[in-house]
Amino acid sequence: MNENTEFGYKTRQILNEGVDILDKKVVARLYEARQTALNGQRSTVMGLRIAGIGHGVELAIFPHLRNLLAVVALSVGAVGTYYWDAYEQAREFEEIDSALLADELPPAAYLDRGFHAWLEYASDSSSQ
Repeated sequence: MNENTEFGYKTRQILNEGVDILDKKVVARLYEARQTALNGQRSTVMGLRIAGIGHGVELAIFPHLRNLLAVVALSVGAVGTYYWDAYEQAREFEEIDSALLADELPPAAYLDRGFHAWLEYASDSSSQ
């Protein structure tokens, strides 16, 4: 057993020792209060609490809302990363095109196969 569970059992045992002395009505009220507290704790665990709004807003209508929000956030992140990478690649192509257009090469150089191989090698080495 861990320390918290053991502490709880010992506390319960000490509190139960004095129950025999109490009036039956008091014992019944304490039992009802305990059950109410336990039910409240269970519903809080099942609900989603939004911090910063009073004591928290429970959204127990959708018990799997937390999982749904995590999946949506992950999907948005994946799509955003895909578009960001596409944007970065387009920027790299723009830089290469601008450099090629600004350079004073004859048109025959663009038709040379070695030139295209050099461009591939240059773009691979610049990305590292």
